[in-house]
Amino acid sequence: METTPSYDSAKVFYVRIDPSIQAAEELIRSLYYLLWLPGYFGYNWDALYDCLRDLSWVPCHKIVLVHESLPELPRDDLKIYLEILRDSVLDWIGDDGRELEVVFKEVDRAVVGSLLKN
Repeated sequence: METTPSYDSAKVFYVRIDPSIQAAEELIRSLYYLLWLPGYFGYNWDALYDCLRDLSWVPCHKIVLVHESLPELPRDDLKIYLEILRDSVLDWIGDDGRELEVVFKEVDRAVVGSLLKN
């Protein structure tokens, strides 16, 4: 049985992505609230990427986005979302300000890998 990782809530900003999300707009709106995104947030993929590269308003050094399952988005939207997450995580590597970690279940590894290859 696969378990979700646990973190010290005093040190990690933990965000659980609702597995029932089925539309890009719903996912973006959910992330707006979950990540306390600023009021100027543009509710689109570019704005999400820009904000994931800042996160200065989040009080913790480490931010963890946990996916109990992949969002049930149309394939093109899911690919964009995964690319934004990948690029955001990679952009934070070596940065002393923040660390972004994205967690998926092992069962979703093949789908994530396939979408990020294309």
